[in-house]
Amino acid sequence: MTADNETEPLKVGTRVKIRHTNFARAKIVEYRGRLGIGGTRVYRVRYRGKPRPAYVEVRENQPEVVPADG
Repeated sequence: MTADNETEPLKVGTRVKIRHTNFARAKIVEYRGRLGIGGTRVYRVRYRGKPRPAYVEVRENQPEVVPADG
């Protein structure tokens, strides 16, 4: 996350890449709140899984916003 986004949570529907994983792209589907250690924001993210999409919860420092495809 950039310094601009530290005051607001990421929006639902934002396309992200999760740091330190092999997931090419993921999508934020839920803002869970400040549930992490020390009040860290937690997001529920959907990524492409086989044979159907899978979900994972990540801390606010893990997702990187991916620019929209043109």
